[in-house]
Parts: sequence; C-alpha cells; structure tokens
Amino acid sequence: MISPFLSLSTSSILTLSYVGGLYVSSKTRVGTLDESTGLKRTKDDADVVRARLKTIGYVAAGSVVLTLAVLSGADEGTERGKHPLIRCITLLSKIGLPLPYPSILTNAFPPLDPPLFSFLLTQAKHVLYGLGLTATLYFGPLVTLALDKELPGQENFEYKRDVQSRWDNVWGLRNYVVGPLTEEIVFRGCIVGLTSSTRSSTLFHSIFLTPFYFAVAHLHHAYEVWADHQYSTTGLKIGLTHATFQLLYTSLFGWYANWLFVKSASLAPSLVAHVWCNIMGLPAPFDDASRLAVPDAKEQRRFEKDLLNVSNERERAHVLDASKAIQSKLKRRKWIVWTSHVMGVAGFAWAIRMS
Repeated sequence: MISPFLSLSTSSILTLSYVGGLYVSSKTRVGTLDESTGLKRTKDDADVVRARLKTIGYVAAGSVVLTLAVLSGADEGTERGKHPLIRCITLLSKIGLPLPYPSILTNAFPPLDPPLFSFLLTQAKHVLYGLGLTATLYFGPLVTLALDKELPGQENFEYKRDVQSRWDNVWGLRNYVVGPLTEEIVFRGCIVGLTSSTRSSTLFHSIFLTPFYFAVAHLHHAYEVWADHQYSTTGLKIGLTHATFQLLYTSLFGWYANWLFVKSASLAPSLVAHVWCNIMGLPAPFDDASRLAVPDAKEQRRFEKDLLNVSNERERAHVLDASKAIQSKLKRRKWIVWTSHVMGVAGFAWAIRMS
C-alpha cells in the first residue's frame, strides 16, 4: 500500500503532465502564431491536433511507467522474489490492463493462465456490459435517431456523412480513439489504481473523488475558448460558462466510468462507454422533442411552399389538412421522445442497482 501523500502527489503530477503537455510546445499551444498562414492556432487546427496526439501519447506511456514504479516500490513483499514479468503483469492488472500469465512462469498446464480464450471472453463480456449499459442510458437519443430515420440501414443514414467523415481524419482519431484511450489510461487506470492502493482508501474515494482530476484536466478548455475569442471579456464569460458545464458532466461521467472500472478491474468497459458518449454527445430531449422528424420537416417545408402557390380553395384546404397531420405527428413525437428518455434513465438506474 502507498501513503495518501504519495498517491495525491503522483495523481497531481499525472494530471498536470497531461494538461501541461498540451502547452509546452508552440505547435500544441493555442493562440500562438502559425508562421505559414499568419493566423493564430486553434485547438482544431489539423497540425495542432496531430502534435497534441503525439504529446498525450507520450504522456500516457510515461504515466503508466511512473504509476507502475510507484506501485512496485510500495508493495509489502507479497510480489517480491517473483519473476519480473509476473510482477509487471500483476501491476498492470491494478491499473486496468490485465494480461494472462505465461504458464511457463506459473507451472500451470495451459500456455496461458487464464487460457487465452477465457481471458478474451471475459474482456468481451466487460466490453458488451459497458456498451449495453451506456446504450441503455442513451435509449432516448437512439429512439430519436430512429424517428429521424438516421440509424444504420434507414433511409436518411449516409455512411460517408455519418461515419467516414467523422472517423477518417485526424479529428476522429482525437475524439474517438487517442483522446478516450489516453484519458482512460491516465485518469481511470493510473489515478484510480493509485487511489485504490492507498492506505485507508475506500471504494468511495476511488469512485467519487478521483473524477476531480479528470474534471480539472478539462478546465483548460476555458482558456482555449477565451483565446479563440481574442481574449475578450465576452470570450472569457463564454469560456467560464463552458468550463463550469464541462466540470459538471465530466464529474458525472467520471463517477460512472470509475464504477465500471472498479466493477470489472478492466479499462475495457469504461473505454467503450467513453467512446460511445463522444460519438453520441449529450442527450438533448428538449431539442429532440420540439422539432419535427427529418422526413416530416422536409414535407412540412414543401407544404408551406405549396400554400404560397396554391390559389384553388379545395387544394389549399387539402394542403392545410396535410400540414395539420404533420403537426399531429409532432405531438406524438414529443410524447415518444420524452417517454424514451425517461425509460432510458430509469433502465440505466435499475441496471446499476441490480449489478
């Protein structure tokens, strides 16, 4: 076990390294002048994104090494004397990166302990559990996509627009691969691993207190928003509002992701939950319930255009009746959207309680 001071200081170093690494170089720092274009860099510039991906990759790798060193130096002798590879695999399991032990080192019969198939099956169960539980929470947004006919296989789904354009570029790599992976390694695996190995630490500390690091690590976005608005007072207000909101939902997500991590002792379920949330974004039931479905909205616009061109009263009445039918659909949509969102939250809460 490690001391609370060592856990706190190491976790703070990891957090500062992850955020500070984004501002060490002018290539990763927003607001600096790009000499090739003469414009100030923003966090979404392709060159800035590429440079930041490299930086956080190095930081995540360094965080793993530092965490393993701290945990290794603080063990109480139970692992000492064992083969270095055995010790390394044991330490990796403490930060949510479990691996099977080679049987040649444990005198077990199968080539790996646990057997490779059993190990992969366990990890697959963790992934499906995290994915299924998170999808339950997003039942409302999924129903909304179905109403808009934008789910895969429906008429308004476009692979190039909805998948390729989001994933097949440096921004997709940041949002859905490197960003979630490095954040989970540092803020879930390393920091929760350190906290759970701390003397007098409880499950409450691991789940509900460690998201503070994850939330604080996102506060630098307030500065980036301020920089994007030329350091104006308005930009500062927008940045602070954005940071406050981000602090809230990153804390909420951190509690959930920590619970998945502690329950499974693996980063797999929290990682897929993180990627899912990044893809779907925050649920917006008010917006989803107040607008027409995409096909109906197109039809409504056509009716409004027809009303301007129709002079015959009978045809005009027909168009108005059709328009009223669309508005009736909107009322039904509101009920469906709100009901599905409530069902999703209720189902999520029930699943958490039953786990």
